[in-house]
Amino acid sequence: MDYVYTLKIRYSGEEDDVFVFSTKEKAEAQVYEYFEHIEKPLMKLDDFEEYLFSQDIGYFDIEQNKIN
Repeated sequence: MDYVYTLKIRYSGEEDDVFVFSTKEKAEAQVYEYFEHIEKPLMKLDDFEEYLFSQDIGYFDIEQNKIN
């Protein structure tokens, strides 16, 4: 494994939580889990990100990081 994926995520007005995952898919799954109590229609991750931001619910960012 040469890379890890970091997920920086938070509710609006709160501090960031940071998670590290071995795959992008695991990081993406955590986004839905983190906001699981939010009433939302089924949507793709990009659409969900826009929904969270536009409704001032929260924010997340997934980045790929090389392991040195």
